[in-house]
Order: sequence, then C-alpha cells, then structure tokens
Amino acid sequence: MSLDGICIRALVDHLENEIIGGRVDRIHQPDKYTIILNIRLLKKNVRLLLSSHPQSGRFHITEKTRENPLHPPMFCMVLRKHLEGGKLISIKQMGFERVVHFTFATIDELGQRATRTLIGEFMGKHSNLILVNPENNIILDSIKRLNHSINQYREVLPGVTYITPPPQDKLALTEIKEEQFVENLLGISPNKSVARGLLSILSGVGPQTAQELSIRAGLDGDTKLEFLGQYDYSRLWQEIIWLKELIINRDYQPTLVQDENQKTIAFAPFVLEQYKQWQQKEFSNMSLLVEYSIGEMEDNNLLKQKVLDLDRIISKELERNAKKLAIQLDKIAQGRSSEQYRIWGELITANLYCLKQGTMASVSNFYSEEQEQIEIPLDPHLTPNENAQLYFKKYNKAKTAMTKASEQMEIIQREIYYLESIKSSLDRIENLHDLQEVRWELEDAGYVKAKPLKNNKSKNKEQKSNPLKINYGGWTIYIGKNNIQNDYVTFKIAKNADLWLHVKDIPGSHVVLKNPERKEIPDNILETAATLAAYFSKSRHSSQVPVDYTFKKNVKKIGGAKPGMVTYEQQKTIFVTPTEEFIQKIMKKQL
Repeated sequence: MSLDGICIRALVDHLENEIIGGRVDRIHQPDKYTIILNIRLLKKNVRLLLSSHPQSGRFHITEKTRENPLHPPMFCMVLRKHLEGGKLISIKQMGFERVVHFTFATIDELGQRATRTLIGEFMGKHSNLILVNPENNIILDSIKRLNHSINQYREVLPGVTYITPPPQDKLALTEIKEEQFVENLLGISPNKSVARGLLSILSGVGPQTAQELSIRAGLDGDTKLEFLGQYDYSRLWQEIIWLKELIINRDYQPTLVQDENQKTIAFAPFVLEQYKQWQQKEFSNMSLLVEYSIGEMEDNNLLKQKVLDLDRIISKELERNAKKLAIQLDKIAQGRSSEQYRIWGELITANLYCLKQGTMASVSNFYSEEQEQIEIPLDPHLTPNENAQLYFKKYNKAKTAMTKASEQMEIIQREIYYLESIKSSLDRIENLHDLQEVRWELEDAGYVKAKPLKNNKSKNKEQKSNPLKINYGGWTIYIGKNNIQNDYVTFKIAKNADLWLHVKDIPGSHVVLKNPERKEIPDNILETAATLAAYFSKSRHSSQVPVDYTFKKNVKKIGGAKPGMVTYEQQKTIFVTPTEEFIQKIMKKQL
C-alpha cells in the first residue's frame, strides 16, 4: 500500500486546515527515514510525521510517541538549525504528483527573515525529504543523499540546485475536458486494459484508483480498450467527473478496507466499490486513516524485522552451544573407551615378572571369561612397568576429562534449553513491549549489548508485564508469552491453589488457571488450559502433546536460575492436540 496523488491531495487539503500558521517547536528523527515536527498552534501541540521509507513513505499528523536516538542524526540537526522557531506558511502539492512542499517563514543565522522549504517526495523506493532555500533553489541537505553514481537524472546533495523529479506529463484531473480524455484514451494501444489505460493518462491516479474508476463505470479493469464503445467512454467520463468534483469540493470519505481477520487490504479518500464484499470503515480525516493503515503496516514490519534480528542472535548462540556440546560428548565417549587403558595397565602389572622391554606384550586377559591371549602395544623406550604407569595416566586423564565434560554437558544442555525457550517465545511476540522484555532478558544474559539510555535513565524493567489473559467458560487463564512473563504469571499472578500447566520437557509458556474459590475444575476447562499450554510451546504443531499440571504451590523457582526456569512436583499429565481452529475460536471470544 502506498499513497497515490489523489491520497496526497486529500492529505494536503486536511493539513492545510489543521497546521498552517503553527510554529515549529521541536524536531526529532527517530530513525533513518522519519522526521517528526512538533508544531504548536493555538495552545495545542501537533506532531507532523514525514517518512521517506521505501515501502511506506508518507506524511500525516501522528498521535504515536516514538523513541529517539541518544544523538540526533545530521539531517535532524540541519532541520533544527533552519526550521525550529519557524512558522509553517504553506503546504502545496506539485500538481497531482507525489511531491509536497512544506514552506516555513523563519530567521536565518544572520537574523534576517528567510523562507525554507522542506520538500517531501513520497515516491516508493525513491522517497526523500529535502530541505531547500527557495530563494535560490539550493539544497541545504536531505535525508537521503544521491550522487550521479546512484541517480543519473539528478544529484541530491548540499549546495546543489534542486531539480524536481521527472514530470509525468499526464492530464490533471481538475482541468481535464471530455474531448481530451477520450482522445488520450483512444491514443493508447488497444491491447492495454482499461485500468492501465487510465493509469497512463491521468495524473495522480494510482492502480487502485484506476481500478475503482473502471468498476464504478461498470467495467472490469482488465477489459482491453479495444472492446470499449461510445457508451463505455461516456460511463468512464461520468466517473472522472465524480472524482474531479470530490477533489474540488474536498468531499472526501477516508475509508479503510479490512478482511475478516481485521487485516488491512486497502484505503482511499473515498468508498471503494471494488471491495464492497469486505468490511469498510470510515475515518474522520485522511491523516488518521494513513496513520492507521500505513503506520500499522510499518510498525508490523518493524516488529517482524526486530524479531528476526533477535532470532538470528539466538540461532547463532544455539549453533555455538551445539558445537560445544559435541566437543563434550566426544570427551565423554573418549572417557568411556579409556577403560581399555586401565585393563592394559592391570594386565601389564600382573605380568611384570615375565615381560621384557619391547614393542608388544602378549598376555592372558583375565578380565575376559575366555581369558584369551591379547597383545598390548608398548613403548620400546620404556620398561614394562613404565608402560603400565603410562596407561594408568592416560586412563586417569580421560576419566577426569569425562567427569568435567559431563558437568559441562549439563550446563550446556541447560543453556540450550533456555535459548530454545527464548526462541520459542519469539513466536508469541505481539507488540514492542513483548519484544522489549525478550531483549532485556537477552541483555541480562549477556547475549546482546544493552542499548545506551538517554539522560542516564535506567531501563524500567518493573513496567508491568502484559501476559495473555483468556476468559473461557467462566474461568480465567493467564499465559506467559516469554520468560519474564512466565515468572510474572507464576510468581505474581498465581496463588497456591491455582492450577499451573506446562508442556512436558519442552520449552513453552507457563499457563495458570485461576481458581480463587478452590472449585473442582471441569474436564473441558482443564483440557482447554492444557491445549493453550501446548499451543504456546515448541510443540504447537504436534499431536498428543503431554502437558503437566500441578498446583502452583508445587512450583519452585530454581535458585540463581535464569527467568522462567522452575522445578515442580506432584504433577499429573494430560495429552492434547492443539489446532489452529480451536485456538482462533477461543481468541475470537476475547474480542
């Protein structure tokens, strides 16, 4: 989803009524693509977001707060120098192009009145934010700097004259005449579809709007132009008039389209007839719509990327621990085979009276029932007794190494289990706070470096955890989505008489079935809680998953252990098969 020229016109029309005349109070750059202008107007503060993100370039008023870096980037510093304290005097779209000029009246470094224009180019992967001195059209700086090795058409660098993006040379919706429209459409290859034809001649019209015009005219957007008659052209022209009047009169109806799972499909400044089978929600203004739709998509993509980053870190640690475990297992195997060294040492010692110095000792193996003759390799430079002591030394060394390796193996196996529990919790991350809890855990364990904090603030790990809460059949079930939440669910929420559940011997969520009145738990409620425990675990896609359950009073925190690590006793086991259908049925009841 991206903004076409029509959406941008609707945004500009809305913002003109909202923020023109406001003064820039503060400027922030939370990430490499985004600028936030804090604008004060009539004793209220408004945050204007401008983004040059390649997938979600946009501008709108935002209600969301964003974390800013410890040190502002260079472009942010340049904007602060030129725009802070300035007054926003105009917002102008260049025709129906995806280019918007935000012009500010300000004071330059010499104390003289000046104007500065922040140009937003919201063109997909080519999106950019460029600060220009409109008096000489010289670029002061940009959020993305481009030289001729990147863009042969123009350079976007400080000190260079600003050149607009290549013009589209299409017909402006607000000025087009019927004769022009028909003539231009007839001039297109007849093999083109109606929607592609409209897209190629109308300025500001994106693929979605072109399809909408076709549908409203009673045509399939994929119909080829060669099959259109005079009546079809007339119907298309009537829809052009509809869109033209909507823009001129600013009669917008910002609309969001969602599927049955509340996932955004499309949005526009008008009702979308092409999606009439889906749920459509109208917003009070275009800014709110864009923040909800594109902003939500960007937040989800950002969350997914951060989860992937943590997954890579955990996978790398798991791989490293797997190699360490293989080394310890090899030492244990060597220790077990070292029993041969002890036997050889004993046999040599028992036969010292008849052995001579050489390369081989032939003796009767009294450790075997058959007592067969065996040959034991000897070091010819050593006496038989010295060879026996050498074998005893090898045996003791291997046994000592095996003992230490066994201890290390247990430590590594616990570490692997712990890492797998964190990796499993990544599937249950629903928001940035869930993600932050997992990151804090990884920071405390030393797997990732802690982020520097602004103004010497300490990170608020005491912020209340937000475990999943399920109300089902009159019972309340809590589910920890990560190890920090697992500790919170088990040792803060659960009481001794509550039922505690966990998938058997596999990383997963701590699940607590509240039972304040100590009632007998119905079988279907127990099975539901167990199914949730199985679903929110590494065994999500397995069948007949064993789930242990016991009273919370039987669950103990392991002293000095990492979050989520517990022991429990007096448990019983139930076998369940989690299904996506059953889980979704439960979740929908929570909405």
